Amino acid sequence: MKLFISIVPKSLSDDVSAIIGGEKIDFQTTIPALGTAPSEILEALSLGEAERDLILSIVDDDDIEKIFERLKNELDFLKSGHGVAFTLPMNAITKMGSQYLYH
Repeated sequence: MKLFISIVPKSLSDDVSAIIGGEKIDFQTTIPALGTAPSEILEALSLGEAERDLILSIVDDDDIEKIFERLKNELDFLKSGHGVAFTLPMNAITKMGSQYLYH
């Protein structure tokens, strides 16, 4: 299991959630977010607009590659401005953080 973190423009949020939800997930939530980084950092991370959604999903290790591939193929996710996605091992978050995610 891994924590799959996506930071995407609000316009792509439903599509990204649907792709992730198409695989076996144990948990998924979307949190409205606003960017506060300087414009140079936003450009470097391909985060052109400040209004975003933070999508947190707990996914099976076997599904991660499929999710990334679908994001790339169906949403052209590698294109600048389409957001960023990455995973963290579950042991990288604190007990309090994991309890918060599940409750």
